[in-house]
Amino acid sequence: MRLQHLLSIVLTLVLAALLVWVTDRYSASFDWTAGNRASLTQASQRVLDAMPEPIRFEAFASPGPARQDIRLQIERYQRVRDDIDLEFVDPALAPRRLRELGVNQDGEVRVFYRGRNEPLQDLSERNITQALQRLSGSGDQWVVFVSGHGERDPLGRNDGDYGTLSDALKAQGLKPRELTLAESPAIPDNAALLVLASPQSSLLPGEVQIIRDYLAAGGNLLWLDDPGPRVGLGPLAAALGLQWRSGTAIYPDFRELGTGHPAVALVVGYPPHPITQRLTGITLFPFAAGLEARSDSDWNSAPLLRTPPRSWLETGDLSGAEVVFDEADGDAAGPITLGMALERRRAAPATANDTDRPGTQRAVVIGDSDFLTNANLNAQGNRALGLSIFQWLAERDAQIAVDVPRAPDASLQLPPWQGQLVWMVFVVLLPPALLGIGLLRWWLRRRR
Repeated sequence: MRLQHLLSIVLTLVLAALLVWVTDRYSASFDWTAGNRASLTQASQRVLDAMPEPIRFEAFASPGPARQDIRLQIERYQRVRDDIDLEFVDPALAPRRLRELGVNQDGEVRVFYRGRNEPLQDLSERNITQALQRLSGSGDQWVVFVSGHGERDPLGRNDGDYGTLSDALKAQGLKPRELTLAESPAIPDNAALLVLASPQSSLLPGEVQIIRDYLAAGGNLLWLDDPGPRVGLGPLAAALGLQWRSGTAIYPDFRELGTGHPAVALVVGYPPHPITQRLTGITLFPFAAGLEARSDSDWNSAPLLRTPPRSWLETGDLSGAEVVFDEADGDAAGPITLGMALERRRAAPATANDTDRPGTQRAVVIGDSDFLTNANLNAQGNRALGLSIFQWLAERDAQIAVDVPRAPDASLQLPPWQGQLVWMVFVVLLPPALLGIGLLRWWLRRRR
């Protein structure tokens, strides 16, 4: 009996030691949260897939609970890749390191990749992934917006400006800047792409020629325009092998969908293309124009955005109470192509120092500039589409459609009367009721 008891103790100790060894060598985790909030999104995993070299996080945090919070956030990335390291540094013991990196806040984290680093104060997945995305890019990539003719302001904060878009581009490692061609008659060599966003006055012939020379040298272009005359831009359209169509795209079922106006065109399905391959939501294009490719072009064109068949191009007045399709008045039946993606082989590098770029030149032309404004960027799938266009034109194919969505709000917001009702039931009524039931059962048992 004593031997059996001794064997039980030995087996228990052996099993305990075995469990300690297994848990030390192996780990497993399961995410049962709603929407897998404790796991990395597919967008973050695609960013990691595009970074083949080791990643290192250096956390400047004093010993305490803050270190555990940092470790939990970084472990989400370490579960995806085993070459991600996290090192803690006590700020009080490494003042020289703090001065070297410019760290001035306890709890700040630096992420290092290929000799470059990015600071992190807020360790949300969105911020971490955007920092990784910036580090994975090949240095500074400038997005140059043509200005001086009433184009969309890339830094403005009014509804019709592109300030929100510029913030999103900066977060992904693309740097927007304005360029007035009359003052600087050359596109900078470090421009990843040139943006012409709905000029309201005609460009000078020399300015159009600068853009054409930029295209001839292999530069990438995004041209956004709206219905109406495009004085002086005919040579640019011809250089791209495109032709603008007359009229404004109309979507007749606007009342059922609540868009507010028949001239808000919808795109619900997308032809196969790298820009739209992961795009599933609808996109909205207020007051959009149609375009088509010419057969005599050296560009390979692909439709990027098409309206549903029930839409049409309206050439008449849009101020009336009803807009009705009338082919006799020049209206054109849908589907309408609102956007084209263009590619062709580069005859030469885009710049004298640019020898590593792929041999394919890219351009995107869309008959609407409103869908990227501050007022419309976050409507439906507009943001995802816009960022994918810029990533594709900047030739960052591995980073297309990696915009990390904001974490869903898991808090419960109740109106005042519901909060008072919950307090009344669970604080005022329920405790006395439970106490009364208990006393009643006790009294009934005593009587028996």
